[in-house]
Amino acid sequence: MNLEIIVSSRKAVPIYEQIETQIEDAILNGVLKEGEVLPGIRTLAKMLRVSVITVQKAYENLNRKGLIFSAAGRGTMVAAVDQKAMMETRLAQLDDLLQQSADLAKAMHLSFSQTSARLQQFMEADPPKEGSASKGELE
Repeated sequence: MNLEIIVSSRKAVPIYEQIETQIEDAILNGVLKEGEVLPGIRTLAKMLRVSVITVQKAYENLNRKGLIFSAAGRGTMVAAVDQKAMMETRLAQLDDLLQQSADLAKAMHLSFSQTSARLQQFMEADPPKEGSASKGELE
Protein backbone atom coordinates (compact mmCIF):
# COMPACT_ATOMS: atom_id res chain seq x y z
CA MET A 1 0.00 0.00 0.00
CA ASN A 2 1.41 3.32 -1.04
CA LEU A 3 -0.58 6.33 0.06
CA GLU A 4 0.75 9.67 1.17
CA ILE A 5 -1.49 11.58 3.55
CA ILE A 6 -0.81 15.29 3.83
CA VAL A 7 -2.33 17.41 6.57
CA SER A 8 -2.04 21.10 7.24
CA SER A 9 -3.15 23.11 10.25
CA ARG A 10 -3.29 26.17 7.97
CA LYS A 11 -6.40 24.91 6.19
CA ALA A 12 -9.90 25.80 7.33
CA VAL A 13 -10.78 22.09 7.10
CA PRO A 14 -10.24 20.17 10.36
CA ILE A 15 -7.32 17.74 10.28
CA TYR A 16 -9.52 14.70 10.91
CA GLU A 17 -11.53 15.63 7.79
CA GLN A 18 -8.32 16.01 5.76
CA ILE A 19 -7.28 12.49 6.81
CA GLU A 20 -10.76 11.09 6.23
CA THR A 21 -11.09 12.65 2.77
CA GLN A 22 -7.68 11.47 1.58
CA ILE A 23 -8.27 7.88 2.72
CA GLU A 24 -11.81 7.91 1.29
CA ASP A 25 -10.53 9.19 -2.07
CA ALA A 26 -7.83 6.50 -2.11
CA ILE A 27 -10.42 3.80 -1.48
CA LEU A 28 -12.88 5.13 -4.05
CA ASN A 29 -10.15 5.58 -6.66
CA GLY A 30 -8.80 2.07 -6.13
CA VAL A 31 -5.47 3.11 -4.61
CA LEU A 32 -6.43 1.24 -1.45
CA LYS A 33 -7.99 -2.15 -2.19
CA GLU A 34 -10.45 -4.28 -0.28
CA GLY A 35 -8.76 -6.09 2.60
CA GLU A 36 -5.68 -3.85 2.75
CA VAL A 37 -4.63 -3.13 6.30
CA LEU A 38 -4.42 0.50 7.34
CA PRO A 39 -1.95 1.71 9.95
CA GLY A 40 -3.17 1.56 13.51
CA ILE A 41 -4.57 4.75 15.00
CA ARG A 42 -1.50 5.40 17.14
CA THR A 43 0.89 4.63 14.29
CA LEU A 44 -0.83 6.99 11.87
CA ALA A 45 -1.11 9.71 14.52
CA LYS A 46 2.64 9.44 15.11
CA MET A 47 3.40 9.48 11.35
CA LEU A 48 1.31 12.61 10.84
CA ARG A 49 2.29 14.21 14.15
CA VAL A 50 -1.33 14.64 15.20
CA SER A 51 -3.44 13.55 18.14
CA VAL A 52 -4.61 9.96 18.42
CA ILE A 53 -8.12 11.37 18.89
CA THR A 54 -7.87 13.13 15.51
CA VAL A 55 -7.06 9.90 13.66
CA GLN A 56 -9.65 8.00 15.70
CA LYS A 57 -12.36 10.44 14.59
CA ALA A 58 -11.35 10.05 10.93
CA TYR A 59 -11.39 6.24 11.23
CA GLU A 60 -14.78 6.31 13.01
CA ASN A 61 -16.27 8.40 10.20
CA LEU A 62 -14.81 6.09 7.53
CA ASN A 63 -16.18 3.11 9.44
CA ARG A 64 -19.61 4.75 9.64
CA LYS A 65 -19.49 5.25 5.85
CA GLY A 66 -18.75 1.54 5.41
CA LEU A 67 -15.33 2.15 3.87
CA ILE A 68 -13.21 0.53 6.58
CA PHE A 69 -13.75 -1.94 9.41
CA SER A 70 -11.81 -3.20 12.39
CA ALA A 71 -11.25 -6.86 13.12
CA ALA A 72 -9.89 -8.04 16.47
CA GLY A 73 -6.29 -9.11 16.08
CA ARG A 74 -6.14 -8.10 12.42
CA GLY A 75 -6.38 -4.32 12.58
CA THR A 76 -8.29 -1.81 10.49
CA MET A 77 -8.91 -2.81 6.91
CA VAL A 78 -10.49 -1.46 3.74
CA ALA A 79 -14.03 -2.79 3.35
CA ALA A 80 -15.66 -4.08 0.17
CA VAL A 81 -17.07 -1.05 -1.60
CA ASP A 82 -20.11 -0.99 -3.86
CA GLN A 83 -18.52 0.96 -6.71
CA LYS A 84 -21.84 1.85 -8.34
CA ALA A 85 -23.27 3.28 -5.10
CA MET A 86 -20.04 5.13 -4.40
CA MET A 87 -20.01 6.62 -7.90
CA GLU A 88 -23.57 7.84 -7.39
CA THR A 89 -22.56 9.43 -4.08
CA ARG A 90 -19.54 11.10 -5.65
CA LEU A 91 -21.61 12.37 -8.59
CA ALA A 92 -24.11 13.85 -6.13
CA GLN A 93 -21.22 15.64 -4.39
CA LEU A 94 -19.98 16.90 -7.75
CA ASP A 95 -23.48 18.12 -8.63
CA ASP A 96 -23.62 20.09 -5.37
CA LEU A 97 -20.27 21.74 -6.07
CA LEU A 98 -21.19 22.50 -9.67
CA GLN A 99 -24.47 24.05 -8.52
CA GLN A 100 -22.56 26.29 -6.10
CA SER A 101 -20.18 27.26 -8.91
CA ALA A 102 -23.05 27.96 -11.30
CA ASP A 103 -24.80 30.11 -8.69
CA LEU A 104 -21.62 32.11 -8.12
CA ALA A 105 -21.02 32.51 -11.86
CA LYS A 106 -24.58 33.79 -12.30
CA ALA A 107 -24.15 36.22 -9.42
CA MET A 108 -20.97 37.50 -11.11
CA HIS A 109 -22.82 37.77 -14.45
CA LEU A 110 -20.35 35.45 -16.17
CA SER A 111 -21.40 33.88 -19.45
CA PHE A 112 -21.55 30.14 -19.97
CA SER A 113 -18.46 30.27 -22.17
CA GLN A 114 -16.50 32.23 -19.52
CA THR A 115 -17.56 29.76 -16.85
CA SER A 116 -16.87 26.65 -18.92
CA ALA A 117 -13.44 28.04 -19.92
CA ARG A 118 -12.53 28.32 -16.24
CA LEU A 119 -13.78 24.80 -15.56
CA GLN A 120 -11.72 23.53 -18.48
CA GLN A 121 -8.59 25.12 -16.97
CA PHE A 122 -9.14 23.15 -13.77
CA MET A 123 -9.92 19.93 -15.62
CA GLU A 124 -6.69 20.17 -17.64
CA ALA A 125 -4.44 21.31 -14.79
CA ASP A 126 -2.21 18.98 -12.82
CA PRO A 127 -3.49 18.13 -9.34
CA PRO A 128 -2.61 20.91 -6.90
CA LYS A 129 0.50 20.59 -4.82
CA GLU A 130 -0.28 21.56 -1.26
CA GLY A 131 2.10 22.81 1.37
CA SER A 132 1.96 20.60 4.38
CA ALA A 133 2.60 20.79 8.03
CA SER A 134 2.85 17.02 8.31
CA LYS A 135 2.71 14.14 5.96
CA GLY A 136 2.88 10.42 6.29
CA GLU A 137 3.16 7.64 3.77
CA LEU A 138 1.17 4.48 4.26
CA GLU A 139 3.18 1.49 3.10
